[in-house]
Amino acid sequence: MSLGDGGTALGDVVRRSNSAAAGLLRWSGSWPRELAPAQYALIGGIFTAAYLGLEWLTRVHELEGLGITLWNPVKALSLGLLLLKGVAYAPVLFLAALLVDLFIYGAAKSVASTVATSAVVALGYAALAAGLTRGLGFAVGRSDLRSVIALLVTVPAGTFVIACLYCGFLVWFDDLPARQYWEAVQHLWVGDTVGVIIILPVAMAASGSVQRLAETRPAVLLIDSGAFLAGVLIALWLIFSFEGAHEYHFFYLLFLPVSWIAMRTGFVGAAAGVCVVHLLLLALISWGGYPASTFMGYQLLVLALVFNGLLLGAVVDERRRSDELLREQHAEVVRMTRHATAGAMGVSLAHQISQPLSNVAMYLHVGRQLLADKPADPTSIAESLEKATSQLRHAKDILERLRDFVSRGTLRPAPTDLGALTRKVVALAGDDARAHGVSVRLEAASVPPVTVDALQLEQSLINVINNAIDAAAEAGRLPGCVTVRVAALDKGVRIEIEDNGPGVSDVVAKHLFEPFVTTKPSGMGLGLALSRELIGAHGGTIDWERIRPDGGARFTIELPLSPEVGHGA
Repeated sequence: MSLGDGGTALGDVVRRSNSAAAGLLRWSGSWPRELAPAQYALIGGIFTAAYLGLEWLTRVHELEGLGITLWNPVKALSLGLLLLKGVAYAPVLFLAALLVDLFIYGAAKSVASTVATSAVVALGYAALAAGLTRGLGFAVGRSDLRSVIALLVTVPAGTFVIACLYCGFLVWFDDLPARQYWEAVQHLWVGDTVGVIIILPVAMAASGSVQRLAETRPAVLLIDSGAFLAGVLIALWLIFSFEGAHEYHFFYLLFLPVSWIAMRTGFVGAAAGVCVVHLLLLALISWGGYPASTFMGYQLLVLALVFNGLLLGAVVDERRRSDELLREQHAEVVRMTRHATAGAMGVSLAHQISQPLSNVAMYLHVGRQLLADKPADPTSIAESLEKATSQLRHAKDILERLRDFVSRGTLRPAPTDLGALTRKVVALAGDDARAHGVSVRLEAASVPPVTVDALQLEQSLINVINNAIDAAAEAGRLPGCVTVRVAALDKGVRIEIEDNGPGVSDVVAKHLFEPFVTTKPSGMGLGLALSRELIGAHGGTIDWERIRPDGGARFTIELPLSPEVGHGA
């Protein structure tokens, strides 16, 4: 090739490179509007110096003096710069690659080939960085599973395309025989991919490692690090202490310490672990004078080791984040449950004491009427006031018992005459029933005493009987009627509360005993739910059935004679 031809080719390459760079920058949108020249020059200078120094230190198993090595960590440095600072620094990478070819590798390639391959490196890694950031949302400071998978999938694919173009220009400009093309592609792809996959995850892990190290006890960190390093050294000794190490005997042993450190410390430990393993492996192979073919084989095995370690570490971190999120959500649910419970408790307290307070209001009203109509008859007035006072004591007892039951789930059981208790409840409900035009009839047989908390059972019966009275008041043409029956069972007693009201709809029937389910416009839907809770705490049951297809309902309460009480249902 003549110099003139080379100059023409060089001009074409430069023009194509500029056009491609402009298109890439327009697509990526990463060129800053106001880029400070001094800052750009400073970062570019530091990067170029680091690029040249690192390239000189890691010149391992170079192919044909063309700058193609089996270990190329400068590509991780290049990709990191473009990911952190944007593809605006692609010209800096182009210049650094050009200077490496001129000063490190002694201008083994022609001028046109040097410019073309440097442009491939700059534009290729700029496109790779833009694809990771814009296309996949990748960020160096984030080490979640999605970012790790994006890195492990995109980088090998991108470096393979770059290697094909790079070696293609070498063949085009007669710097590489065509028969060695695929060997050169493999050589370059392995070196660049391993360099990026080993080094860049360390930078990804560095952002979270300070906090993770601060949260880890020094003794634990020392033990984990020592156990990992011991496992790696034992595995390397087994790998290289026997004849035929080039056949990769015992390489699988390295998976054990890497997997262990990934499971113990997550992505941070996995990234640091695979880097340490590779550096030790690199040192042993270099000092042992192993051929390029052996090094190539180990590099490919290292790729498998890195994929395993990084993915496992990312999955462990993802699991930890999920567990932490689950704990936070659980704490939030508990907090909301406390608020809901507090609200429900307020509603239940209001429901429980509403009946005695209503009775108090009624007796006070009667006493006021008696005072106005019969001021000379203090006996009737005193009797009405005594009934009001009794109902206030009853409300006070309800509050205390309900507090004990809710806070400790305890009852105060004692032998109780169920017939007398039922008569008392029916008598209390009589005035309210008459006000609704409903008659209440009691059919109480002789039953043995039952061991119950009389006040809590009384309140449960009041809830059920009041519901029956409200239902019977809607009986329509029929006079409203509620029948309460008490009967003995073999080992217990049964209480039936029956009304001739319109019955329970199919929709409500499915959730009748659930809290806040009611058919009353002003009801709270807590009466039956609380009754079931209290009766269940006594070892009993409450159920219901329809009397007729067109209406009526019968609630049945069954209680054992001597249940085990004292704990909530």
